[in-house]
Formats: sequence, structure tokens, C-alpha cells
Amino acid sequence: MNNNLLGNIIPEQPQIDSQSDVHVLKSRLEWGEPAFTILDVRDRNSYNEGHIMGSMPMPTDGLVDRASSSIDKSRDIYVYGASEEQTAQAVQALRSAGFVHVSELKGGLAAWKAIGGPTEGIVESRTPPGADDYNVVSRVKDHLENQQKTVPGPDPNTVQSRNRAGEDKPNVVSKAKEGLENLKDNVQENVQKAADQLKEATRDSNEQ
Repeated sequence: MNNNLLGNIIPEQPQIDSQSDVHVLKSRLEWGEPAFTILDVRDRNSYNEGHIMGSMPMPTDGLVDRASSSIDKSRDIYVYGASEEQTAQAVQALRSAGFVHVSELKGGLAAWKAIGGPTEGIVESRTPPGADDYNVVSRVKDHLENQQKTVPGPDPNTVQSRNRAGEDKPNVVSKAKEGLENLKDNVQENVQKAADQLKEATRDSNEQ
């Protein structure tokens, strides 16, 4: 079979970055892409308690010797440790030993678990999903309840202002009524004065 023909059909895997996001690794696992290895460089007890599914235990002590004897130096390798510092040191050691496609897995196991990446180990097997993890109705109900809790209530200052406005309405009406009464009294007084003046003028005219 013509190898050149196969090379034209199957694209080459792009070179991995020096640092990789956990989503990239998860995508490669889900698509079943070959030719890569995941190394857990933490101590063996930590690995046994829980690790990324399919990862190989390879503590930093003796890392280079074990990797050189079991992994091709052109293979894609994702490395994670107990801390970012430990991961970076392990990656640098592998690169110095001639491994050319080595990447730090950012966030390590914690970031992997945060996106729902598959894990295995003693502790992981003891923590199955909760009863409501796959109950869609229950999860939607909880979401709605949380949304209601976050809806802000009425502003107390606004409520007090409205109450004060309501309390002031009777005072405004009373003042208006009082003003009308005063106006009425003034009108009656002026009418009475005009009537008295008219009577006096009429009397003087008759006397003349």
C-alpha cells in the first residue's frame, strides 16, 4: 500500500503547546486520539487515592529514567503534579532528557475534576454522584429557587418616602380647605362692606 497516499488522507497531529488547558486533553480523550501519554508525577499514595483516568504514575524521583525506558521521546506527553511548581520542574527534566513534545497540564487534577473529566482511584470510587445529579427536574427547581433568592427586595428608603407622601396628603387637603374658608370669609366681608356703602349713599341721596 502506498504510504504517501495514507499520509495525504490522515492529517498529522499538531504539536502540543508547552502548557495545555484541561479542555484540550479531555477533547483528545473523547475523540480517541492516539499517540499521547498522561504522566502523574505526584507521590504514589496520592496517585492511588485519585488520578486522571489512564494516567501513568511516575513520581519525580526516577522520572527521567523510567520515562526514557518506557516512552518514545517523540510522543506527546501531558504532565501534572501536586502543584504548578512540581509540574514545571518535571516537564523541564523531561525536556532536558530529550523529550520534545511535553506539556504542563494547567490546574492539574483539580482543574480536570472541575470540568467533569473521568478519574479513578481509591477515594474517587468512594464518592459516587449524588442522587439528584441526573435529576433534571430537581436541578431546574433548585435553580429557580436560587434565582428567587437573588431578586432584590424593595428599597426601604423608597417605601418610607411613599408612606410619607401618603401621610402628607391629608395635610395638603386640610390646608386647601382652610384656604377656601378664608377666601369665603373675605368675600363675604367685602360684600357686606359694599352693601353698607350702598345703603349710606342711598340715604344721603334721599336727604338731599
